[in-house]
Amino acid sequence: MGGPGTGIRAIGMIKVDRRAGHVRELADGGRSRMIRCEGVSKWYGRGPGAVGALRGLDLAIDGAGYVAIMGHSGSGKSTLLHLLAALDRPDSGTIELGGRRIDNLNETELTRFRRREIGIVFQQFNLISTMTALDNITLPALLDGAPGKRRRDMGMALLRALGLEHRADHRPDALSGGEQQRIAIGRAILFEPAILFADEPTGNLDSETSAQVWRLLHDLADERGMTVLMVTHEPAAAVHCEKAFVLRDGRIVTTIDVHDGLDVGELAARALRSGG
Repeated sequence: MGGPGTGIRAIGMIKVDRRAGHVRELADGGRSRMIRCEGVSKWYGRGPGAVGALRGLDLAIDGAGYVAIMGHSGSGKSTLLHLLAALDRPDSGTIELGGRRIDNLNETELTRFRRREIGIVFQQFNLISTMTALDNITLPALLDGAPGKRRRDMGMALLRALGLEHRADHRPDALSGGEQQRIAIGRAILFEPAILFADEPTGNLDSETSAQVWRLLHDLADERGMTVLMVTHEPAAAVHCEKAFVLRDGRIVTTIDVHDGLDVGELAARALRSGG
């Protein structure tokens, strides 16, 4: 599956050493990580008109893997991702990532945690228009104070793995949508995070390019031992995952084991029956 067309080229063979600030060969296998929420609630507004986006939600994801959060618009899935990614705080309940509680971290600790311990990919690619692909992918290392040569080594290694080495000096307006999203994913995994969050990552892509991104996310979980959590309303996206958690009215209402050989139609039917 290698080459520029897929964006997957020996993606599991490169690991970033955060302490040394350089890219080295991956010497060991996957790692065990977890996501855990207990009694998580989030409300918007006050008084009788307050809206409960999440209502005492419980969630446990143990070990590496590729999982989906599914739900219709207004189910609370984007709110959940924002809380898990430390972009917002719950009104009540606790959140642990990799065994570390994050809902009580201060702003400085949260910033450091987001930069070093997790990766986030959005539907909008959020690349900086005046920066090249290489500069965009290494932006976290720049913010972290890594020297220029180390940043370039880290970035070029990822670009090669993603099949985008030939695009290193191109700015976002010269890249296709799929290429921009692969650059955004590369930026998110620069520091080899334990957990990668993806919020509707293929919402702006065509079906063929979407399938390439879904395979890339699957390979990150399978080959790098990451926990990859994707928020989506598309059964066509969730069917590539191992498990799908269906959200309704701010709570998990069912869990679907997707790797049992479900096709898109069967997954959609099960999610619909559960109210997702």
